[in-house]
Parts: sequence; structure tokens; C-alpha cells
Amino acid sequence: MNLQTEEARALIPKPETPQEHYVTALAEALELLITEDGEKFSDYEALFEKRRDRKTKFTSADDLFLQAEISLQWAFVYLKYGHEFDAALNLRQAYQTSQEIKKRFPKFAAIHKTAGLLEIIIGSVPEKYDWVLGLLNMEGSVEQGLNELSNFSQSNHVLSFEASALYALTQGFVLQQPAIALAEVKKDLAIHPSNKLALFLGAALAIKNSQSEEAFVMLNTLSDQPQSLPLYYADYLKGEVYLHKAEYLNAISSYRSFINNYKGVNYMKDANYKIGLCYWLNGNSSDARAVFKQAKTIGKESAEADKYAARSMAEDELPHIKLTRARYYTDGGYYDDASRVLASITTRELPTKRDQVEYAYRKARVAHKTNDLAVAKEQYLQTIKLNGDEPWYFAPNASLQLGYIAIAENNIAQARDYFRRALLYKKHEYKNSIDSKAKSALAQLNDRK
Repeated sequence: MNLQTEEARALIPKPETPQEHYVTALAEALELLITEDGEKFSDYEALFEKRRDRKTKFTSADDLFLQAEISLQWAFVYLKYGHEFDAALNLRQAYQTSQEIKKRFPKFAAIHKTAGLLEIIIGSVPEKYDWVLGLLNMEGSVEQGLNELSNFSQSNHVLSFEASALYALTQGFVLQQPAIALAEVKKDLAIHPSNKLALFLGAALAIKNSQSEEAFVMLNTLSDQPQSLPLYYADYLKGEVYLHKAEYLNAISSYRSFINNYKGVNYMKDANYKIGLCYWLNGNSSDARAVFKQAKTIGKESAEADKYAARSMAEDELPHIKLTRARYYTDGGYYDDASRVLASITTRELPTKRDQVEYAYRKARVAHKTNDLAVAKEQYLQTIKLNGDEPWYFAPNASLQLGYIAIAENNIAQARDYFRRALLYKKHEYKNSIDSKAKSALAQLNDRK
């Protein structure tokens, strides 16, 4: 869990017990998920298949737990590498095995980590897809899953730290509660201040929660730790922080370090796009255009950030400098700077409809982040009105955010209406991401019936 995966495998050169297989399997899965190293995929997949065959020979609680865990690990791995069907099969296998353990070995505590995570994942599936879960004989509850994971993470079990990390991951990236997730990671860091996985996860969550200064501290602490498993994605995160801070040359350097070392394909187009963006925001339009031209042919468009980058570079006009600065100041939690930039924008500086929509949206985001909910709601509604049917992400995300505000105000019916409205918008930049968040929110509201 400190991402010393090579050292872990050196200590267990020939795993025999379920516990030894568990450690080596987790090391392999973490390597594939963090590095996206395609060269290792086939070798590790072969090892996974050998471990999976153990189920025909052993039926103890520990052996079954290993089967549930490796199936769940590889559901994530297959999804990361674009094998969706294999991912679904392994998710179903993990679910079935976890239910078998609960039935046959009700006192086996470790299964609450696996089952809790599965409850959250399956419970987050939108209601209209319940028929699919019915065919697969799977059902889940977000509330029950959170309780299982949370309770187990607070126990003295040897796997409690891993459960805590999973609880933070699901809160931050599945349930869109980064503040709760970051608080969980901070509790782990208070006990393990130099743990690389906790620092890595904490930095990502801090950025998601618009706390780039806190993320910067974590990333610097992470870079001071002895390296085993390379965390090149941390360079991308540091580039994000520098972009938020308007330190554009430092951002370019960090993004380039990520590009030059990372073996995966995700975020490559986005990192190149943001290098061009940094040149543009720093007043160097010629280098910006050259980088944008080159970036169009780089990487894939699987991740939402890469899709947005591709769509942005396909447009004839370069982004509005002041609105873009306001965007990234807001993303980083530099709200005074964002407000200052927005206040400096005159009507004449908003010649296009898109600029006018984005201006209202940026004002809403700053107001929302600073808890001025009356202004936030007013500007979100103005965004939706101005946006109309244009294929931009401003209106769907405004609808999503209005849904979150309605939940906070305990107006569940209105929240459902806004989340459903967010789903109606077609072909915008963040379609998959916003739809996923809206569907997850609607699924969670089912627990409030």
C-alpha cells in the first residue's frame, strides 16, 4: 500500500498461501492501474488467470476471498484498458463470490471491504438499468456499502487501511463528495504521513475539491519519498496546480515531464493541449498555435479531459483569455483572483454567445464555491437560459450543480428534476462525465424514498 510493489514481490518470490497471492495480485493490479504500462498487461493477466484457477482446488474463506478480490481488481484493470465485457464478467464474479462468503462464512470480516465497495458500485447504477442487474442477479445499496466500508476501515483489521483508501475513492470519484473523501485521506496521513498512495490520492482529491495549495504540499511531499513504482501522473497533477496558480512556465515543465515518461495514453492529448493553453495565457500565441496543431494528432479520446481537449482544438477561435484564467483560478480555489478577473470583463469583451454563456457560468461557479448560493442559483439559471440548445457543457453542468444545491436544501423533488434535465443535453464536451454524475446522484436519491 506504500506502492513498493517490486519490494513486495521480492519478499514473496513464489506465493503459495491466499494471503501471499493477495499481496502479489494487488501489487500487479496497482502497477497496471497507475502506470498504464501495456507491456506488462499480458504477463500480469496470465498470472491472474492462474490465480483464478485456484478456485477449483480450494474452498476456504481465505481462498474464496482471494477470488472475490482478484475478480474485482481485474474488473477495474480491464475497464482501464478498454475491455468492457471482461470487466463486467469479473465484476459479476466478484459479486457472486462475495455473496457466497457472506452466506457460508458470516463471521469472515474481510469480505466487508469487498462487499461494501460492490454495494456502492452496483447501487450507483441508474434505476432504468435495474433490469440488467436483475438479469445478472445483482443488487446493491450505496448507503449499505458506505456503512460496510466505513465500519471496516475503522477496525483493527490488517486490510483496514486499504478499505479507508477505497472509501475515499468512492466518496470522491463515484459519489462526487471530494470534501468527505479528502477528510478520510487526511486521517490516514495523520497516521502514515509519508505513505505514497495516501499522498497521491489526497493530492488528486484536493485538486478535485478546489484546494490546489493543499494538493501542492502533498505532491511535494510525495516527490521527496523514495521511489519504487513511478508516479508520473503526479507530474500531470502538479501541472494542473501550476495552471491553477497561473505559473504557466512551471506548468509547461510539469506537463512535459508527464508526457516524456508516462507509458499510458490517457491524458496525453489533454497535457499537450494544456501546454499550448499555457503558452496562450502567457502571451505567446505563435507557440500556442504550433502546440495545438501538433496535439491534434497525439493520444486518444477516451478520458473526458482528452475529449474536451480535442473538441477545443477543433474550434477556429482560441479560448477567451480572461474567462479561461477565471476558470482555472476557480478550479484551484483561488476565488479572489477569479472574482477579480471576472469583475474586469466588460460587455464589449464578450462578443459571442458562447462567451456570454460562459461568463454567467463562471460567475455561478465562483458564487457556488464561496457558498453564495442565491447568486449561484441565479447565475446557473441564467446560464441555462442563455445556453439554449447549444452543444456546450455549461448548461448541463449548471443543471447538475443546481441538483446538488437542491439536495443540500433537502428539496429532493427539485434535485431529481435538475439531474434529469442534465441528462437531456446531447453531444457536449463532458457528456459521459456529467451524465455519470447525474445518474449516480439519481441512484443515491433512491435510498431517500
